[in-house]
Amino acid sequence: MAVYTWGFGKAGQLGTGTASTSHTPQLLKCEDVIGQASVSQISSGGLHTCCLTDDGRVMSFGCGKHGRLGSGNDEDQLSPSPVKFPHNTKIVQVSCGSWHGAAVSEDRQLFTWGYPRACGVPGIIPDPRGILTPIPVPSFTPGRLSGVSCGHNYTLAWTDSGQAFSWGCGRHGVLGHGTEEDSPTPREIEVLSDKGVAFMDAGYAHCGAVTKDGAVCMFGKGADGALGLKEKTLGNNLVPTKVNSLKGVDVVEISCSVGEHHGHTLAVTRDGQVYSWGDGYKGKLGTGDQEPRFEPTKIPPSSFQNEAIAHVGSGGIHSSAVSVSGRVFTWGCGSDGRLGHPEGKGHRYLFRSDVPKQVEFFKPNQHAEMVKCSYYHTVALVNEVKR
Repeated sequence: MAVYTWGFGKAGQLGTGTASTSHTPQLLKCEDVIGQASVSQISSGGLHTCCLTDDGRVMSFGCGKHGRLGSGNDEDQLSPSPVKFPHNTKIVQVSCGSWHGAAVSEDRQLFTWGYPRACGVPGIIPDPRGILTPIPVPSFTPGRLSGVSCGHNYTLAWTDSGQAFSWGCGRHGVLGHGTEEDSPTPREIEVLSDKGVAFMDAGYAHCGAVTKDGAVCMFGKGADGALGLKEKTLGNNLVPTKVNSLKGVDVVEISCSVGEHHGHTLAVTRDGQVYSWGDGYKGKLGTGDQEPRFEPTKIPPSSFQNEAIAHVGSGGIHSSAVSVSGRVFTWGCGSDGRLGHPEGKGHRYLFRSDVPKQVEFFKPNQHAEMVKCSYYHTVALVNEVKR
């Protein structure tokens, strides 16, 4: 599958070999790094991007500060370069945070790199520039690791058996342990111990978990309404709390915004419906206005041309979705090319879309499988179907 990037490119996070901004999707040329392999997964972080290949390798590009690229140094990379895992390590999942990264290997070992505070490996003496290459997180969990999600200086992980863990910076209560204290090593989130966690997503200042029965539990910063716990509950939520207004709705995926301010959340249901809540800044809730929503609100299916949605992505001030047929939709702030719509060029601070709009760049035989948003750019994984 092919990777396309667009948006702000100052640090090289588009991987095009330049630091230019692009208002339309650009094809990532990475054959020199991955050969005949295909990209199977993407993740966008703070001014950087990671791509996972189907043979278990990871490449990264963009800002290298704090070692967030895992390339062995802290230099920026304008084009894809290998993340330097130990020899013979095969990766099955990768996640980018603001300043760090994490990956799950085929044998369910967890690796982290970048800003040490979020890596969960105390006692090491890292290079003053950061943890420059992936290192294993020792004795992580008694269960089989299922997934990992990196936020702003903190990390979430969950196991096949549904246990949830967190570590790093505890500001706003994003670790879910009942306080705002930091945790230098992985610690189980006790409130979720009997919930059976199936998926988690770490945003900048808030996060959430989806349970195996489709319920959503949110925690962290609530000031913007991004927790979906109604208008009377806008403080920091220090433990995961069920979003009761989603009762009867079978959620399979959530995405929490990666900006410090104007927090929002997206959720996609098993039948392809999309809900949004939080700050409506720049129209990023997709509801047709810029008003906040303090509890989940369904985006009308007509906004997605009545197609079921498979995946969603929350940036800082924009949002995205991929339909089951592979169409890409974006909405919210369009400055610096975030939305991938060419008409936004030349209107840096004014262009926006208050409702989802299809990215017309892609041809009918180009079916998107996944889309990820950082604060400044967007990445899509596209299957180019041969006719």
